[in-house]
Amino acid sequence: MACTLGGSELAGRTREWRRLVEQAESRTEIPDGLRLSFPATPDLAGRLATLAAAEQDCCSFYDFTLHLSPTTLELTVRAPATAAPLLAELFGVTV
Repeated sequence: MACTLGGSELAGRTREWRRLVEQAESRTEIPDGLRLSFPATPDLAGRLATLAAAEQDCCSFYDFTLHLSPTTLELTVRAPATAAPLLAELFGVTV
């Protein structure tokens, strides 16, 4: 498993994720990834969806689920065990 981004593209993407992850109201590690809860705002939902879709282009092994309710926006990110180092690097979790 490997990301197809390199150099400055990878560094930029990592910064984008970290900025969004910092906005999470809660964070729960799950056996194969993590679940982040955010305030339900249209802007944030759009940014998360756009970034998750871009991530799928370079790291197709990630599984993203975005759930929007009237009060909460929940992003679940899963990855196979072989991608645990990449998940930890991007989101700061252990799998």
